[in-house]
Amino acid sequence: MNQSLLNDNIITEVRKDNCIDFLRYFFATFLIISHFCTLTETANSATQLTGGMRVKAFFVITGFLVTYSFVRGGYNLHVYARKRIARIVPAYIVAIALCVVLGACMSSLHLHEFLSAPATWHYTIANMLMLNWLEPCLPGVFEDNFIHPINGSLWTMKVECIFYVVVPALVWVMRKSHKMWIIAPMTLVCLCFYSNMPKQLMYSMYFLGGMVVLLYLDAFMRHKYTLMVVACLCEVLLYTHALPCLNGLLHSLEPFTFATIIVFIAYNVRPLNFMRKYDNITYGMFLYHWPVIQALVAFGLHRHSIGMCFVATVLITVTLAFISWKCIEQPLMSRK
Repeated sequence: MNQSLLNDNIITEVRKDNCIDFLRYFFATFLIISHFCTLTETANSATQLTGGMRVKAFFVITGFLVTYSFVRGGYNLHVYARKRIARIVPAYIVAIALCVVLGACMSSLHLHEFLSAPATWHYTIANMLMLNWLEPCLPGVFEDNFIHPINGSLWTMKVECIFYVVVPALVWVMRKSHKMWIIAPMTLVCLCFYSNMPKQLMYSMYFLGGMVVLLYLDAFMRHKYTLMVVACLCEVLLYTHALPCLNGLLHSLEPFTFATIIVFIAYNVRPLNFMRKYDNITYGMFLYHWPVIQALVAFGLHRHSIGMCFVATVLITVTLAFISWKCIEQPLMSRK
């Protein structure tokens, strides 16, 4: 049995005017703030919290939109793979190459020593394959900085790409049986083992949260206010520790309660919908902000003026992201 996972009501709801682009920019901005504070040694608990929220939000949005893209693309693996590769791989490879060039310019080693160092090639190959944890640093680069990796934010890429592969498999099984036969066991696993999962796998559960909300979006919209109130209540109880006896359950449910809040905001806060008409450079902001901050810290700009350092971070990051969008991402995505 092959069934459509998205009925006409869900498709209609997804196509409605929304502020998903605003949310992307909002959380991308807070990612920059969080990493800026960390790399300049001005971090506090508030900035660390916003950094974690950004990761959760982007996984929710990705789970929601990527699943929709695959289903609406007629379950065509070739089209799906081409779109995913065109969207992330070329810009990512260029970003890694530019990081190596930056490293060559800023390394304490001579150029021939830098280029002949095994660590340089280990970094290049590992990061091109999205295995950045194997070699996060370049030799002689940012060694005097508080944190040494040249682009430490790329750890999420491998998790995201794993789910790009998993989505078609999950969708295929759901179409052959029923979506609840897949969602229910995965939710049960999440509830039972979420607290003991490795950090990166734990964050990936928010991808599942976005997927679940999409697959039941028609029911979600019918009961959105009730679900929003319950979700907000769960979040407040979790982060205030008002009911310690329920913390384990609330923590396990958070991928779904947080996804509820994100999707509710996306489709119900209309004044924020204006961002849809602008270019989406958030991927470039994600790719470039960390090495930009690291370079400015290496030059000591943060010690001269923390405000000037932050303004320079934003301006350079946005400029690089805009160039990446206009020269790499948009042209490749628009090709037939």
